[in-house]
Amino acid sequence: MIKHFLKTFSYLVPNKLGLKIIVTTRTHLLAMVSALFLAFLISHFYRASVGVLGPTFMREMDLSAEALGILGGTYFIVFAVAQIPCGILLDHYGPRLINTVLLLIAAAGAVVFALSNGPTALILGRGIIGLGCATCFMGTLVILSRWFPPNRFPIMTALASAVGGSGALIATTPLAIVASWVGWRGTFLVIGLVTLFVAAFTWLVVRDAPEQLKPQIRSDENLINAIRGVRKVALNGQLALLLPLNTVAYGSIMLILGLWGTPYLQDVHGLNTVNASTLLMVMALSSMLGGLIYAWLASRIHSIKRLVLLGSILSTSIFALLAILPSTNFYLLFLLFLIHGLFGAYPVLIISHVRMIVPNVLMGRGLTLSNLFSFGGVGLMQLISGWVIGNFAVTNGVRTPEAYSTLFLSVALISGVAISVYAWIRDPNLKSSA
Repeated sequence: MIKHFLKTFSYLVPNKLGLKIIVTTRTHLLAMVSALFLAFLISHFYRASVGVLGPTFMREMDLSAEALGILGGTYFIVFAVAQIPCGILLDHYGPRLINTVLLLIAAAGAVVFALSNGPTALILGRGIIGLGCATCFMGTLVILSRWFPPNRFPIMTALASAVGGSGALIATTPLAIVASWVGWRGTFLVIGLVTLFVAAFTWLVVRDAPEQLKPQIRSDENLINAIRGVRKVALNGQLALLLPLNTVAYGSIMLILGLWGTPYLQDVHGLNTVNASTLLMVMALSSMLGGLIYAWLASRIHSIKRLVLLGSILSTSIFALLAILPSTNFYLLFLLFLIHGLFGAYPVLIISHVRMIVPNVLMGRGLTLSNLFSFGGVGLMQLISGWVIGNFAVTNGVRTPEAYSTLFLSVALISGVAISVYAWIRDPNLKSSA
């Protein structure tokens, strides 16, 4: 197994470093990537954990539906608000230190969460966890952007997303099983210990950049100039063409996976909860596979823009199709959700596009600004979707097909506008091995 990984890294690592450095880099990269990916997996677990445990919290803590919504949303709100200051910190102090400190904060948040005796402490713990996970992905991307050449960055981003996504899968049935054994409090205490271990692992093995690259990324700017760097990133014309699509890409997929997928399948197509959950699981798994396929294709055709346009147009078309699709059978829906997951995974390439636009010294701020729009888009689109669906009547607990048709057509329209803006962007050069 180790030899297999080393062979993989021999392909991913640039071959211009010299034999001794290559061997050292392969083994070191394996350890670094393991630490970074584990942190991202844990953040995905925390992000999705409330879904399974929600009924338990409502019963034990006497939470209302509104309070449960606040509990679930606190992670995302704190996470999004933290992106810009965390981007400054990543560039100023380096991902190794910032990721380690924030993982320690996440571990503390897990303990607060596990020991909470009421809704306030529960929400506080969830917010602390959200802060602690704020750079798990962006810090990873900054490290990858410095240790791998641009033409390898898409596949590494896709691998990180796939491993991270498995954390959300662990937060479903496996979490429910473990919580039934040791309770949800014991489960979060264990996860807090695991987070603590990953923090220590990160500090021991992660390095901010190869020695030969440090002069290029070392920043002597003070905090005021660091903040000004955010303005410089925000005024990047190419980034401005990318951010609209970045805002709706992940948000549109999460409308189905994270909010309206099950109600739509139940209300319009008459599926039960088990079958609806199966389709969402298929979509999530195919999305993980789709990210890897997109990254593999990008390195073959040396283009990000063409693949993003292909994925976004097809994903938007499926939203339009779902809007007009009458009640149908499970197998056709299975195929549609499978295809939607595969083609809807294109946001992994948007991240790679950001990496090609932003200079190394501003990489943390560029990636976290992108992430702010991505997660902000999730929240904004879910707020809008609630308003759209809420304008239609509910009869015997069932919403009319017109409610979902209006929502999905609105998503298709907004996505179409964002795609038309992105179409003007330059396609980055992936042939470079610098």
